[in-house]
Amino acid sequence: MECLINNNEFSIEYYSRILDEAIKQGYKFVTLREFFDLGFPSTGHFILRHDLDTKPQTMKKMLDAEFSRGVRSTIFARVTANDYNLLSYPVVRMLSDAESQGFEIGLHTSCVEYAKINGMDPLDIIRLEKTIMSNYFDISGIAPHRDLNYSYNSLPFIESVWDNIESMGFKYQAYDERIESASIYVNEGFNPHLCWRSKKPEDVIKSNGTIYMLTHNHWWYDVHPFEEWK
Repeated sequence: MECLINNNEFSIEYYSRILDEAIKQGYKFVTLREFFDLGFPSTGHFILRHDLDTKPQTMKKMLDAEFSRGVRSTIFARVTANDYNLLSYPVVRMLSDAESQGFEIGLHTSCVEYAKINGMDPLDIIRLEKTIMSNYFDISGIAPHRDLNYSYNSLPFIESVWDNIESMGFKYQAYDERIESASIYVNEGFNPHLCWRSKKPEDVIKSNGTIYMLTHNHWWYDVHPFEEWK
């Protein structure tokens, strides 16, 4: 599959242009929880989802671009991660501030991967993560995470035991068929280099179909991709 953007222009300025174009076209921005509550409208809505995989210090740039435009998104954060500490002073403060401003916080889990490595039950991992996060945030949604160097995909497990997960207080999982069937999915990733995987958001915006756009903050930048290098 040919990469649609070959210059890797994933700047905050470009992200802001996407938001501005969607606003100009009359899109209503909603969180995933709001989209669920609205009954999955298939036109005129824009769902922004961020998977906070690594480098949380880069997340605020995207949130600031949204906040300044009256836009809100859903941020899925990790609990059992080597890349950052969810409860570190700056991360929990950033996410708490975002939630107080109307952003949604959800659980980003690699429950199967973590359980296999540590000889544990994946449901116990989710229960632990939910308990920890619920002490700080109002958690409704769960989204699976998978590290590039591991093959364990948690989504099939989440789907197979959804009744158990729902009983923990979750309202939805991010790949719910009702969400995906009502929206046009747009995401960035490697193919083989960083690009929009199949559709550019600025092209899809013209359709007025509901858009479900997933981004990863650590690939977006102000001036160049290495500005947050530590």
